[in-house]
Amino acid sequence: MTTSFLEPGFLWLLLLLPIFVLPIAGRRPKRAWLRLLVFGLLVIGLARPVLLRSSGQITQVVVMDRSASVAAAMRARSEGLLDRLLARPTGGAERVLINLGARPKAELEKGFDRRFDLGEGESSLSTALALALRVIPEGGGGSITLISDAAATDLRFAPVMTEAIERGIAIHVLGLDRDERLLRPVRLDLLDELRLGQVARLRVELSGAPRRAELDLRIGDDEVGSVDLLPGQDLIEVEIEAPRAGFFRLEARLLDQQGTVISSLGREVAVQDPLRLAYLGGRMAGGADKLSELIGPGFVLPTPNADAEPRLDDIDGLVLDDRPATELPPVWQQEIARAVREDGLGLFLSGGRSAFGPGGYHKTPIEEIAPVEFMQKEEKKDPSTTLAVIIDTSGSMVGNRMTIAKEVARLAIRRLEPHDKVGIVEFYGTKQWAAPIQSAANAIDLQRAINRLGAEGGTVLFPAVEEAYYALKNVDTRFKHVLVLTDAGVETGPYESLLRRMADDGVTVSTVLVGPGRHSEFLVELADWGGGRYYGAPDRFNLPELMLKKPNTSALPAYRPGLVEVEARGSRGWWGGDRPENLPPLEGFVETKPRPGAEMLMRTRGAGKPILASWHRGLGRVSALMTEPTGPGTSGWTNWSDYGRMLGRLLARTAAFKRPPFAIDLERRDWRLVIEARRLVTEVGRPELSRIDALGGATAIEFKEIAPGLFRAVLALASDEVVRLEAGAAERPRWRRRLVSDPRDERALEAQVAPGVGLDLAAAAAASGGRELTLESLPANWPESSGAGGFSATLLWPWALILALIAFLAEILLRRLPRSATETER
Repeated sequence: MTTSFLEPGFLWLLLLLPIFVLPIAGRRPKRAWLRLLVFGLLVIGLARPVLLRSSGQITQVVVMDRSASVAAAMRARSEGLLDRLLARPTGGAERVLINLGARPKAELEKGFDRRFDLGEGESSLSTALALALRVIPEGGGGSITLISDAAATDLRFAPVMTEAIERGIAIHVLGLDRDERLLRPVRLDLLDELRLGQVARLRVELSGAPRRAELDLRIGDDEVGSVDLLPGQDLIEVEIEAPRAGFFRLEARLLDQQGTVISSLGREVAVQDPLRLAYLGGRMAGGADKLSELIGPGFVLPTPNADAEPRLDDIDGLVLDDRPATELPPVWQQEIARAVREDGLGLFLSGGRSAFGPGGYHKTPIEEIAPVEFMQKEEKKDPSTTLAVIIDTSGSMVGNRMTIAKEVARLAIRRLEPHDKVGIVEFYGTKQWAAPIQSAANAIDLQRAINRLGAEGGTVLFPAVEEAYYALKNVDTRFKHVLVLTDAGVETGPYESLLRRMADDGVTVSTVLVGPGRHSEFLVELADWGGGRYYGAPDRFNLPELMLKKPNTSALPAYRPGLVEVEARGSRGWWGGDRPENLPPLEGFVETKPRPGAEMLMRTRGAGKPILASWHRGLGRVSALMTEPTGPGTSGWTNWSDYGRMLGRLLARTAAFKRPPFAIDLERRDWRLVIEARRLVTEVGRPELSRIDALGGATAIEFKEIAPGLFRAVLALASDEVVRLEAGAAERPRWRRRLVSDPRDERALEAQVAPGVGLDLAAAAAASGGRELTLESLPANWPESSGAGGFSATLLWPWALILALIAFLAEILLRRLPRSATETER
C-alpha cells in the first residue's frame, strides 16, 4: 500500500502558508492554527492524493484468429484448442477472449469472463493486440496468447510491441496454417507514374494453389492488358497504358479457362495529364506535328516564339530539333541551360545538318550541358605555290657566298610539295633561267641546275626580278613567291614601283642577304615593297627558316549521310524490357564525341560513334539523338514498330526530373489523412488543394503553414474510404497533380495478404518474453502470466477538501465566540 499524488506540483503552495498565518499568530493563536489547517488541506486536495493497494489480479487474454485467411481445418482445430484451455484451472485469473473473424461456438465463449468480437470484416492483428493490452489493467499482471496465421492486413505492430515490452506483458504465440487453396492477386505495385498515353509498368503478385489462368487488367471500363499465366507463376510484370486522364479503379482479375472470374484485386489510381514539351524546330517542315503523331497522346508539343522572352515554367521539357544556333537567341540558350541545371527541365537535342556542330552550337551554353561534344573536324590544306628563286651569280658571290646561296636555294625547294612549282633565275649582268618553272617533284633536275651555277660577271638584279614577275603572272597557283639571294651589291633602279605592282598582283618578294654582312637597308626595302620578308644567311651554319606559304584549314561536314548499322545499349529501363537486337540502319547522323559519364543508348556498329546518349546535368536530364527523329536520317525507322514507343519513353524519362512547385505527401493514420505540401520553388506562394468526389465535384481544402514553406491539412475519413485530391499553384496555372489515398495503401484484404507479409510470431514471442506453442504440445495449463497483478486506487483528495471545509467552519465559529480577557487586552 502506498500513497501517490496525481498533481504533485500543487504541493509547492505549502511554502506560502506562513503569509496567511503570521498576521494573527501572536494575537489569536487558535485561529492561526485553524487557518493553517484550512489552507494546508486545500493545497493537499489540489494535489489529488490517492491510496494505491495491490489487488493481485491476473488477466489472461486469448486472441483467436478465425478470419478468412486461416485454413478451414485450422479454424476447426482452434475451437478444440479453446475447449482444452477452458478445461484447465487458471488460479483465479480473469479470462478474456478477443475474436477475429468467424465466432466460435457459444458454449466456448461462455467460458470467458469477458468477450470482444472484432467482426468478420475486421482482421487487424495490431488492433486485436492493442485491445488486449487495454484489457490488462495498467500495472496489472497478465499474458496474451495469440493464436493466428500471422497474416496481417496492416503492419502497425511497432507501438503495440513497444508497449508490451515496456509493461512486461508476455505474448505467447501459436501459429496456424494459411488457406492457400484459392489462386488470387495479393499485390498491385505501379513501378511508374500513370500518365495519359504513356506506358507504365505494373507488377502483380499472386498467391495460392498453382493453376492455369488468365490475368486481365482494367483501368475503369477499359481493358489495358492481358497475360496467360502458367501454373506456379506468382510474379508478373506487365506494361499498361492509361487511355484517359483522371481518377480510375485499377483492377487485376483472374479468369479461368471459361472466362469466369476466380478472384480480383483493385485499387484507386490517378492518371496524370500529358507531359508538356515545348518544340523548337528548324529545318524539318512540320516537325512538331510529325513528332506528335509518332509519340502519341502522352505529350503536348506547344511551339513557343523564340523571338519573345523565354518562359519555361509551365513546361516539363524542351525539344530542340535541327534548329541552328543563329535562330535560337543567346538569351534562350542561357535560360535553357539554367532551367536544366536549377529547375530540372528535360532537354532533348536532335537533328542533322542544322544541329550540334553543323548548327553552330560549338562552345555555346547548349553544348556545355549536352551529353556529347559537338565535334567539328577540320581538314588541313597545303595550298599550291609557285616559287621563283633568283640567285646572284656575279663575281662578288665567288667562294663561300655562292655556296651559302645554293644551300638556301636547296632549303627553299625542299619545303615545297610535289603539287608546287619552282623555277631558278640567275643574274650576272644579264638574266637567264637556270631551270624554267616546273613541278617541284623534279628534285633531281632542280638540284643539277643549282649545282651548275657559278660566280661570274656583273650584278644587274632588276631584269631578273622583272623576268620572274612576268613568268609568275601566267601561273595558276594559290601563292606566288619570288626569293632573291644576293650579297646586296646590286645596281639601283625603279624597284619600288615594280615590287608594289607585283604585290598588288599577288606576287610576294622576299630577300636573303648572303654572306657575313649583318644588314642591308636596300634588301629590307625590297622585301617591304614586295610584301615579303627579309632574311640573313651569314654562313652555312646559320641558314634562315624560310616562310614561303601558310597552310590553311577548312571545316569538314559533321553530318555523315549513307546507311549505317546501329546497335542498342543502355539498361532495360530505357527500352521497357530487353534491348532490341536488330535495329534498322540509319540513313545519316551527326558525328559527335561522348562525354565522360554520359550513357550511350545507341551507337554505330563497329566504330562506336554515339547515336543516342543521355546524362544528368544539375537537377535535369539532357538527351541527344544524333539524327532527325522525323527526317531523312530516320527514314529507315518508319517501319520499326517500336520506334514511337522507344522515342516516347526516352522523352518521358528525359522530362521526368522537372521540379514541381510543391512536393505533396499523403499519410493515412486510421481515421484521418495527413496531407503535407513542401514548397520547392520560391516564386510560388501557397498550394491549392481540392477534394474530388465521385461525380467530379471539387471541394477546396485549406492548408495551414506549420513552418516556412511547409503546409499541412488533415482530413477525417473512414478506414475504408478512398480520397481523391487535385493539387495546383496559382502562379503555375498549367501545373496540376492528381493524388489518391486508397485504403489498400495501408491495409490488405484478409484473404489477399501477400505471403511473408505479417507478424513474425517467433520474434514477437522472443521480444516480449513469451513462448512459441504448438497444437500438439500445448502445456498442461495456461501459459504463464507476467507482472505483479493489478492495483486498486482509493481517492483521498475529496476527504482532504471535506476536512478543509470543516476546519473553515470551525474558524468561523471560533470568531463568533466571546473573547477572553487576555485576548481583549491583546
